[in-house]
Amino acid sequence: MTDRYKVYTKVLKALKAMVTFSRQGHLVTLAMLVSGLVTGRKAQLSAISMEVPTTIQVSSVEMRLRRWVKNPRIAVEAVYLPFAQQVLQALAASGPLVLVMDGSQIGRGCQVLMVGVVYKKRALPLAWVVYRGKKGHTTAQRHIQALEKVLPLIPEGAEVILLGDAEYDTTEMGLWLQRHTAWQFVLRTSPQIHVVEDGKSQPIGDYTLQRGRVFHRAGVGFTRDAPFTVNLIGWWGRRHQRPIYLMTSLQNPYRACRYYRRRAHIETLFSDKKSRGFHVHKSHLADPCRLNRLLLAVCLAYLWMIGQGIEVMASGKARWIDRPNRRDKSIFRLGLDWLKYALTRGLDFEVSFHFRPLEQLTL
Repeated sequence: MTDRYKVYTKVLKALKAMVTFSRQGHLVTLAMLVSGLVTGRKAQLSAISMEVPTTIQVSSVEMRLRRWVKNPRIAVEAVYLPFAQQVLQALAASGPLVLVMDGSQIGRGCQVLMVGVVYKKRALPLAWVVYRGKKGHTTAQRHIQALEKVLPLIPEGAEVILLGDAEYDTTEMGLWLQRHTAWQFVLRTSPQIHVVEDGKSQPIGDYTLQRGRVFHRAGVGFTRDAPFTVNLIGWWGRRHQRPIYLMTSLQNPYRACRYYRRRAHIETLFSDKKSRGFHVHKSHLADPCRLNRLLLAVCLAYLWMIGQGIEVMASGKARWIDRPNRRDKSIFRLGLDWLKYALTRGLDFEVSFHFRPLEQLTL
């Protein structure tokens, strides 16, 4: 039995236990995609087809994969959102759910807007929207569309804190958060935006800030029209040349700043799916619908590798593939490297898409 066949058969067995398709062949193809992504670490369908353990021609496997990503009957959200919901349920027991959203280039001429939940300096993917466009700001409607996918997945009673950069500081976003959620939020905003305080409107950048200090104004109207109020923060770190401005619903400005530091963790998610992992940006796909279906396989592969890395840490096996006196590798890298280590040495490995935090495994 080849290494590729071991991986594929275990992936297929794990998916059969958790996913239902109207046609069994769709599940088999998804297993091909997930296992091929992990063993080959390339998102091009031609490269994935080379990793599939079969006796049929590689070109035939590639055509099968292409038919799958083209197939409108593959309901991405119906398949993936239960996995995302299980991740949120597992994390909600240990504290606030810190959600972060951001966009990145994917495929040819397309962008993905991703919402993730922060865990161990990584963002675990929850939901996404793929669209044609160049790098830069997109519409508030797309931001809300992505968050609407996540909203029904949140466990009842869970505290949620949403983080985002200055792309998401829109009136539409603020009103949607206040009307449809009980979430807290910390969003970066622009110094050119006006706020209203004591009946007077002025640009945020006109407030006087001191380097090394946190400036705070509670209950200011956001924009000249002031359709809702926020707490305004000016944060000028001593090592930064310019201050950043935050709009938040949190009352404690220092707590808001601590949370905002974690916004950058979604960048590690993108880098894991790109240059450090599956190279999804080089998939050569240019259709948003096809990329959306490919991301289903990519995100499942990512959850598996994160879970594998957590299991390696919990079992004490990290010392076999990382430095014995400190941990240099990320959870994602530990997962990838352990699979390679286990295959080359004939050791057993687990395929699981059921997320369990490290804290639960080490109790």
